[in-house]
Amino acid sequence: MSDTQDKSEQASPYKLEEARKKGQVARSPELLSFLMILTFLVVFAASAWQVARVTAEHAHWWLGNADQLGRSWGYLMAQGGHSASLLASTLLPLFAALVIMAILANLLINGPVFSSTPLKPDFKRLNPVDGLKRMFSRKMFVEVIKVLVKGLLFALVLYYVLQSLVPKLLDSATLSPLSLPESGKQLLMQVGYSLLAVMAVAAAFDIWYSRQEFARQMRMSRREVKDEYKRREGDPEVRAKRKGAQQALLQKAAALSKVGDADVIITNPTHYAVALQYRPATMRAPVVMAMGRGLLAQRIMTLARQKGVPVLRRPPLARLLHALADINGPIPEVTQTDVARVYRWILAMPGNKVLAP
Repeated sequence: MSDTQDKSEQASPYKLEEARKKGQVARSPELLSFLMILTFLVVFAASAWQVARVTAEHAHWWLGNADQLGRSWGYLMAQGGHSASLLASTLLPLFAALVIMAILANLLINGPVFSSTPLKPDFKRLNPVDGLKRMFSRKMFVEVIKVLVKGLLFALVLYYVLQSLVPKLLDSATLSPLSLPESGKQLLMQVGYSLLAVMAVAAAFDIWYSRQEFARQMRMSRREVKDEYKRREGDPEVRAKRKGAQQALLQKAAALSKVGDADVIITNPTHYAVALQYRPATMRAPVVMAMGRGLLAQRIMTLARQKGVPVLRRPPLARLLHALADINGPIPEVTQTDVARVYRWILAMPGNKVLAP
C-alpha cells in the first residue's frame, strides 16, 4: 500500500502550523493572475488617457526636433532622460498598484507567511527519480488538463470577441488621430474583461483544487498521528507516571501541616523524614502523617523542632518507610517491629501524645 493510501487522517493543527513555518501553504497562481490583470485593467482605464497624452506629446516633440538631436550626445541624453522620467512617473501608479495587489493577494489567500526555508538549497529536488514522479503525478496531470481547458476557453472567447471587434477596427481607420487613444482603450478593455471572465472561472477552480491538493498532501497516517501525540503530549504510560509523581509530591507538601500532630519523626538523618502518629483508641497501627526526602525532609524536621515533636535518627527504618508507606496510610507490616521499639521509647517520655485523652 502506498504512503498516500496509508495517510487516511486529516492533518493535525500542529502539522499545518509547522508546514506554515516552512512556507508550505495552499497557493493559487490562477487567483493571483486574475487579481493582477484585474488591477491592471482598472488602473489602466483610469490612467490610459494621461499615459497616451504624455506619450503623444513626447513623440510629437521627438519627431518635430529630430534635426536638433544630432547636436551632441549630452543633449540627446538629457532630452531622453526627461521624456523617460515623465513617462515613468505617469506609469508609476500602475506599477505601484500591481505590487500592492501582489502582496495583498498573498495575504488574502493564506495570511502572512514569512519563511526562508523555500530559499534554502534542497538537493532532493535534483533527484531524477523524484523528478519523474512529479512529472507523472496527479497534480501535474491536473495542471495539464487545466492549461488545455483554459487555452480552449481563451481561444473561444477571443474568437467571438474579435468577431464583434472587426467592424470597430475597420471603422477606426477613418477616425481622427485624437480619438484613436480612446478607441484603442475601449477595444483593449473589451478584450481584457472578456479574458478576465475566463480567468475568474479558472481562479475559482484553482482555489478549490489547490486547497484540496494541499490537504491531501498534508494527510497523516495513524502511526504519524500517534507519534506526533507522543512527541507533544508524551507517552501515555510515562505521562501517567509523571502525573502520579506530581500528585504524590503535592500530597507530601500538603501533609506538612500535619507534622505538628505527629508523635515522632523518623529520619535518615538528613535525606529522609517520616512523621508517625498512633492513637490506640482509633488506630490499629501507626499512621504516616507526612514524609519526604531532600529539601522536603529538612522542612519536616524544621517544623517538628518548632512544634516540639521528637526527632529520632533511624536511617534504615526511615528509608524503608519512605519506600513502602503511603501518606495517611498505616505502616507496612515489615516495619512494625522496628516501629514498636520506637513507640516504646516514645511512651517512656513524659507528656507524650499517644495516650493523651
